[in-house]
Amino acid sequence: MAGDAPGDRAAFAERLRLQIAARYAGTTVEIDPPRYSLRVRGPGLDVTLPLSTLHAACARHPDRTAALIADFVRSVEASMVPRPAETVSLSRVVWCVRSHRYLASLARSEELLADRIGGDMVAFIAESLPGQVMRGVPRSEWEEAGMDVAAIRHSADENTATRFARILERVAAIERIPADGWRLAGDNLYQGSIVMVPALLGAFVERAGGDVLVGLPDRAVALLIPARLPAAGLFGSRVLQEWREAMNPCSREVLRSDGTTLRAVGQSRRTASLLPWLND
Repeated sequence: MAGDAPGDRAAFAERLRLQIAARYAGTTVEIDPPRYSLRVRGPGLDVTLPLSTLHAACARHPDRTAALIADFVRSVEASMVPRPAETVSLSRVVWCVRSHRYLASLARSEELLADRIGGDMVAFIAESLPGQVMRGVPRSEWEEAGMDVAAIRHSADENTATRFARILERVAAIERIPADGWRLAGDNLYQGSIVMVPALLGAFVERAGGDVLVGLPDRAVALLIPARLPAAGLFGSRVLQEWREAMNPCSREVLRSDGTTLRAVGQSRRTASLLPWLND
């Protein structure tokens, strides 16, 4: 029947929003237009329900729209089981460096404590879990656990520094600077977080005898080179190539640091920003 046709995407999303809200009382159901999905939130609950596939199916079979929607609403029941409240451990929180686009893709991204690094990169508070698992920690979780901003930042600073303590020791022992700089790839999730360790970044600058260029093409790769070396002129191309070939791309931009500030190279419209730790 024509009356059952899905219609335009906005009207279809609102139809689903009303049905989900009615079926699962006590939840807040919002439409996420960019992802064309519904976001369902409640105590211990944060679920995203994509709508594109359902809308396409209803458009192909308009006479079955009502039945398809009913099936969809019933099928999401398994996702509507509230999770037990998670306990944030200060011993596991670290700084995680990713692109702004990656951060925006995370559930509850607006609740994460984040600092702009430079260019398109941002650092946010995450919890490192067993099995190479990382999750962003929403503000509500650590506030409910009685933690304040100072405590969560201090723990993230300390844990991140500890994570890279061995690299700091190695930098101090460097006898020769490679012509193409350094490639660090020992941490599958947090390699880019070296820029959140002031002592480590400062050590590279000191050893380089001046500014260093930094690239984070993959979440597991950090590239650094003294800005004074001839190969620094090709560093941007090298970062771009690794970013294109990355298993888990992070950023194609190049940052320049003097140990105190970070700025995106070649992005004159962006002003140099103080590193986050200098704001404390």
